[in-house]
Amino acid sequence: MATKRYAFTVHGQVQGVFFRKFTQQSANALSISGFVRNLTGGSVAGEAEGPVDNLEQFKQKLNEGSSASKVDKVDWNEIEVRKDGEGQGYMGAMSFEKFQIARSGR
Repeated sequence: MATKRYAFTVHGQVQGVFFRKFTQQSANALSISGFVRNLTGGSVAGEAEGPVDNLEQFKQKLNEGSSASKVDKVDWNEIEVRKDGEGQGYMGAMSFEKFQIARSGR
């Protein structure tokens, strides 16, 4: 099964409405690994890695958003799938075993 990795940014009313928790629950239900974090300015961003079909479902979930959120748009950029220890970006940008909520300021 093919695996891909995406960086994403979700714009809209997505902070203060449990959107990161919704993202984590959606990712875990689809066997997606990665992370999500708040950005200054009210958006959230992260990385998601997993089977292509599962990622397509995950993209749909984020575009729809949680019941309390209002998603204006989601930017998706495919990035390189990395092995543990090869990352250089946020949180090492390595392959994660699970989906994590990153706290602000990390």
